[in-house]
Amino acid sequence: MHFIGNSSPPLKALSGAFLLMLVTAAADAPSAHAQAMISPPDITSQVTPGQPPRTGLMPGRPMAPLVSPDITEARELLSQQKWSEAGILIESRLAKKPRDPQWRFLQGVLFAETGRRAEAISTFELLTEDFPELAESYNNLAALYVEQRELNRARLLLERAVQNRPDYALAHENLGDIFTQLAIQAYERAAKSNQPAPSVQLKLDYLLKTPAIRGARITTNR
Repeated sequence: MHFIGNSSPPLKALSGAFLLMLVTAAADAPSAHAQAMISPPDITSQVTPGQPPRTGLMPGRPMAPLVSPDITEARELLSQQKWSEAGILIESRLAKKPRDPQWRFLQGVLFAETGRRAEAISTFELLTEDFPELAESYNNLAALYVEQRELNRARLLLERAVQNRPDYALAHENLGDIFTQLAIQAYERAAKSNQPAPSVQLKLDYLLKTPAIRGARITTNR
């Protein structure tokens, strides 16, 4: 997924596929549920990571061969927005495997999807500490910080994600959207300064009038 907007970007709530849309010229635009469900990090496939397929907000990585049926079931429940059933399944598995990164990741997704932002942030932050090699956690955490309009913090997280997984196309795209959003903000400040160069408004207009930028969204993993 990706995102972009005009000034202060709001993050779209992660819902069928957490997606963050920064609507240009609408710093106070409400968050909306995203549209893609991403597979949880699979530590068994980190050696040969696959490129995350785009399916909406944040395309996820293809399901690894060793993903358990329970994980698949939980992902399907999240995709169908069956929050209660998904929560029961996730909690039951975490009770047996409290440190399992896949189930913790899905719990973070559930928190984000149901508007429990503080708990989602805490969950993904702990995952980055306990499993710093898992790039998906940085990506989803970045999406949550974008929602809070903390673009530079999100940028640092995405830079870490692509450092861990150079082929992580989704994180690269999200990072590009953040840089574009920062550029828009910089041009807007320049346009309001004393005697701005004519090129400033031209650059700003170009970015704001480009459909691919104006309607860009930030994508998250499930």
